[in-house]
Amino acid sequence: MGLSFSLLAYSRDGALDLTRPAGEAEAESVMRRLFPRTPYRLVGLRPLLETCFPPRERPAVGVFDDGVLIATRDAHLYDPSMLHARYLKLAEWPDVELLTASSSNDMFAYGRWLSGALSRSLSVNAVAGVWSDRGTPGAFPGDDLVTPQRWLDLCNAALASVLALEGDAAPPVAQPVPWEDVALHAFARSVPPAS
Repeated sequence: MGLSFSLLAYSRDGALDLTRPAGEAEAESVMRRLFPRTPYRLVGLRPLLETCFPPRERPAVGVFDDGVLIATRDAHLYDPSMLHARYLKLAEWPDVELLTASSSNDMFAYGRWLSGALSRSLSVNAVAGVWSDRGTPGAFPGDDLVTPQRWLDLCNAALASVLALEGDAAPPVAQPVPWEDVALHAFARSVPPAS
């Protein structure tokens, strides 16, 4: 399948239920809070598989009963600690998890912030090896054995643990959420009218 994604998952306790979506008004509110000076317009509701690795100028947001899922190229970081501070300001969801992978260069990175403080950072790729492995292991099963060869195992474990999604060639998730059942509200930067 060659899955690549760049996601931020916000919750109160480290797990986000993608089966209970809220509406577009909530997604627009999140975008206004994150980008108060950059006008974005809502493009429409798009399947997660189409939005999970968006171009930089086209983020996508899903608000759910217990948290938020944002697809943004800003989260595609080899070093999760470099995440822009704006993404840590949604205080009602103090547990923020970054999940990003690229199948084109066998890389996976994960970061977790609790109330704004980075508690776990790991990053592996075929070229640099283990780029980062800091913090307390245990955010998802198996992340205490971080090697470049395990990038896909780590990726699958994170998707399953945080979002109940199955990744490439993953072991089955107990109660998986089908990718095709999840949709995010896609946004684009508004272009000012020509004068």
